[in-house]
Amino acid sequence: MLDIIGERLVENLSVSLPDLTRAICESSLMSLDYVPMGQIIETLPSPVLLAVSTGVPFEGEILLVIDRTLLLTATELMLGGSAKQLKEDETGEFTAIELGFGERVAAAILAELQRALSVVGSAELLLDRVETDPDSAGIVKNASLCARMKFSVAMAGHVGILEVVIPYDALEPIRPALSKIYFGNRGEDQRTWHDLISGQIERAHMDLEVVLAEEAIPIQKIMSWQPGDTIDFGIEEGEQATLVGADEPMFKVSLGKRNNGFVAVQITEKISKKEELEEDGSDN
Repeated sequence: MLDIIGERLVENLSVSLPDLTRAICESSLMSLDYVPMGQIIETLPSPVLLAVSTGVPFEGEILLVIDRTLLLTATELMLGGSAKQLKEDETGEFTAIELGFGERVAAAILAELQRALSVVGSAELLLDRVETDPDSAGIVKNASLCARMKFSVAMAGHVGILEVVIPYDALEPIRPALSKIYFGNRGEDQRTWHDLISGQIERAHMDLEVVLAEEAIPIQKIMSWQPGDTIDFGIEEGEQATLVGADEPMFKVSLGKRNNGFVAVQITEKISKKEELEEDGSDN
């Protein structure tokens, strides 16, 4: 189940981080392992942003580890930059501004983790504090075993690392649900996927075509056409036409002109799929 939660978090981040940074984000789950807290602290990069969270259903704190590349890339993009001048090999401490934006990034990630956890039950996570010193962010004893999900997050040509660390003791309230096999359902849990797909659709682009007229012409006549020949379809201003998207008729439109002289169309009627099927049935 933690694998499923991790994959859902990947999908959520690919939508929420672009909303925050105005840049395309590609994330992936690199690994899910179980290691002592002490080993996690020993392998932390420097500098690093450590966000400590509390909330239900966990009994205890959970930790977000955001590396320098991910934090500075997100900060630069949120400030309106392009992150092209980011030097990934620097080791200076974070500024107060960077820490402030780091809190926003951590809060956004926690919100998406909360949504991903809905597959096993309701959750409510709150950002408690942000640290840069690993010793100050120790949420359990070094010997305590933790589940660690490591993610790769790519934005603006840079690849950062995000880790979600959940101690075993904190997982106790939802451990029975984690041991179950998830086949999916049509309940409220699917609302997350509905929202994700809706967000992607809103960002998509579609090419539209206005079909002014259709006429069957003998192939012999077409073969005799030469440059300069005129083909009269008898179309006048105010004539009805069809607006087509993805090879599907979508609207009936009326032709006209704007004040600037440009040709324009006014939507007069929506073409439903049901109407098309009825028309096809009547022809048969």
